[in-house]
Amino acid sequence: MFRKINNKLLLAIFATLAILAVIVYIYDQKQGERTFKSELCAVDSAAITSITIYPKGKGTDFLKLSKEGKGWVILSQKKRYPADSNIMKSILHSVAHITPERVAGTDRSNWKNFEITDSLSARVVVEQGTQVTADFRVGKISFSQDRDQQNYGGNRNMSVKSHIRMAGDDRVYVVDGYLSLMFVDNPAQYRNRMVFSFDKSLVTKLTFLYPGDSSFALVKNGSKWFVNDLPADSARTSAYLNSIASTMGSEFADEAAPMPDFGYTLKIEGNNMSPVEVTGAMDDGSKKYYVKSNSNPSSVFYSSTPSLFRQVFPGKKRFIP
Repeated sequence: MFRKINNKLLLAIFATLAILAVIVYIYDQKQGERTFKSELCAVDSAAITSITIYPKGKGTDFLKLSKEGKGWVILSQKKRYPADSNIMKSILHSVAHITPERVAGTDRSNWKNFEITDSLSARVVVEQGTQVTADFRVGKISFSQDRDQQNYGGNRNMSVKSHIRMAGDDRVYVVDGYLSLMFVDNPAQYRNRMVFSFDKSLVTKLTFLYPGDSSFALVKNGSKWFVNDLPADSARTSAYLNSIASTMGSEFADEAAPMPDFGYTLKIEGNNMSPVEVTGAMDDGSKKYYVKSNSNPSSVFYSSTPSLFRQVFPGKKRFIP
């Protein structure tokens, strides 16, 4: 009799535990759903009209990326610059695909560790017209090597993660990619760094106008090049065209600073192409070199080294055999 009672008691205990386990499981699932969002914001990249970036620790200062027609402009400190279309495509895609991988911290006590406090992080506000569709802060970025790649030869995959916090949410989320590096207060990050470009196969004439009597022309006749009617070195000419066909700059000059006279000019002409005109200047006092072109008229590029300047404006001897 006692054995039957004990068996009934055990069955009742097991049944109760099973019910409790199911309840706990369901509760944990619901809690997990509430603490981990599969989508942090609903953003349509094609509908975004502006992205405002408030740099970390700079109060109300901001940089704004604003859509104008089919392009984008950068608004910063009462100045405006055209934004690079490829850079904007990358930013819009990243903003529209912010997908959390996990929760790194659940309350304010973790913010400093992930550089997500107001003073350590940049705030990003995304708008579609007058509607704010995303408001978040970007914090720490972390790099790690995939474990499967560490003990084997060949290329190793690098994993890049960013930490973000949505407005009104104390949790810190980990997302894939370079999101934390995309939003800074330096306009140069978003500007077009292309000085000029052209299809070298179309070029038939390059005119170099220099100070003094050092000007010369490089002209193509049939399949051969000539320097002021003298045969040019074909290999050197080809190497030069290759080196400048897609010329990029690294630094932008401050428009407020006095500019030297642009006494050097390169004019590139050819078949079925618009002429490209590039001008350059040397400032002996500041030891800076300046280059600008009609391909990117809003930008003046400069450098404290003559590498870009010399790349674009060579001497006549470079092409002589």
